[in-house]
Amino acid sequence: MVLTQTPLRVSLFGGGSDYPEWFMQHDGAVLGMAINRFVYVAVHNMHPGQTSRYRVQYSKVDDCQTVTEIKHPAVRAALQYYNIDDPLEFHCFGDMPGQAGLGSSSSFCVGALKALQLHFGLPITNSPLDLASETIAFERHVIPETVGFQDQIFAAVGGINFITFDRTGSKIERLQLPLERQLELEQSLVLVYSGSMREAHKMAAKQVAEIPRKTFELNNLVGIAKIGKNILLGNYPMSALGRLLHTAWMSKIALCPEITSPTIDALYQHGLDCGALGGKLLGAGGGGFMLFFVPPENNAEFEREIGSSFTRFKIVNFGSRKIPLEKTLYN
Repeated sequence: MVLTQTPLRVSLFGGGSDYPEWFMQHDGAVLGMAINRFVYVAVHNMHPGQTSRYRVQYSKVDDCQTVTEIKHPAVRAALQYYNIDDPLEFHCFGDMPGQAGLGSSSSFCVGALKALQLHFGLPITNSPLDLASETIAFERHVIPETVGFQDQIFAAVGGINFITFDRTGSKIERLQLPLERQLELEQSLVLVYSGSMREAHKMAAKQVAEIPRKTFELNNLVGIAKIGKNILLGNYPMSALGRLLHTAWMSKIALCPEITSPTIDALYQHGLDCGALGGKLLGAGGGGFMLFFVPPENNAEFEREIGSSFTRFKIVNFGSRKIPLEKTLYN
């Protein structure tokens, strides 16, 4: 059996500029991080005594005789992509709910392709960035779905990254923060659940359709991402990043008003009232998790008053990886 562990991501700035529909004509840039919340994918051989050839376990269970009967679109597409017809069990589970703005779909695809490569002895991608590139092509052209390029990179590479995009490809700049500054950043960020899920690809498709009419707004978001990088690496108070998040969220709403709602607006204002300096809805919008920047001295009040489920997290410097399994009596 092969088990992979792939991090989710938190995107701070620049989301929307990582779609080729934008960066093939304009420069794109995003700033974000991989976090210690993960998607796990396990692949192993189907026991000969099973009546079905394929069992795929996620929020549902698909018991099938053929690959084409598998209802999970990404698993079905992955097996077809690699021309796999061996009987197998495929399990997926995670630390956080899906469709919540943390890039779980791309993290799943990164982990699934890696697990299948390892389990079946397929040609292994040469580097984490190669794995990200293969996953991007898989998601966009094989499944296919409307996705950007940042989620797969964070999932495969890990760390805090400033990623730029143009027609020649992507360039990753790993940001190495002093330990004390990274701890302050981690202590200042908190996820609050908005209370609703959304179908990311539908929201993303709407935003991509608007790209030709949103040049000013997207250029503004790219500029904000560059400022965010300078704040993290420069001699600036970390609180400046929180205020920049507020500016970016207002700009993102101008780009696509449908990403928010009266409920989300109320949650955002409530977070500010509880001591946050800024925040944003993660992912394509419409629901999922909201990220707040709360100065450490305001944490106790924020957690006491927010009145919603919240999650703290840490940054991880590794991307998708194989988890070694202990030998058992059956090995």
